[in-house]
Amino acid sequence: MSIFGKKADKTQQTSTAPSPKKSSPPSHALQPPLVPAASAASKRSYLSSGCELVGDFMGEGSFQCSGSFSGKIDISGDVIIGQSGTAEAQLKASSISIDGRLHGDATGTEKVQVGASGHVEGNLRAPAVQFIEGAFFEGNVEMRRSEHVGSEGDSMLNDEAAGEPLGEEAKNDVNSDDSS
Repeated sequence: MSIFGKKADKTQQTSTAPSPKKSSPPSHALQPPLVPAASAASKRSYLSSGCELVGDFMGEGSFQCSGSFSGKIDISGDVIIGQSGTAEAQLKASSISIDGRLHGDATGTEKVQVGASGHVEGNLRAPAVQFIEGAFFEGNVEMRRSEHVGSEGDSMLNDEAAGEPLGEEAKNDVNSDDSS
């Protein structure tokens, strides 16, 4: 029988038994999926509307609350309190967005934003704090450009650049002309 040009006899094709199938998976199944490894930024935990959680929530990633949370949240990512979300909590995260209700303090290492439907009773601390028109806020705001402002080892020029007022003695040292 020739590979090219001639047809094979049908009796030969039907008389040969098919080779047994191997139980190994197809070659495409052996390849790992092309999904990037999960990072802290891609990990998100949800508390759905109608659900309630009491306790401490700590870890990597972000947390979105549309239900009711009571306790403490300390995470590396973002915290989002949705319009239907309520929290009686102490929050610490990279960025915090409040469109629901928060009774407690919030510390954002980058920013805190209170949306138009947001209602906050507590203290806010972050390098940037933003209130959208319509937001309710009762408490104190502390804004600093970095967590290190005012700590030992900071130069006076760094304090001045960060918006910290310099003492009279420090101003004289910075502005003096030592040409003697």
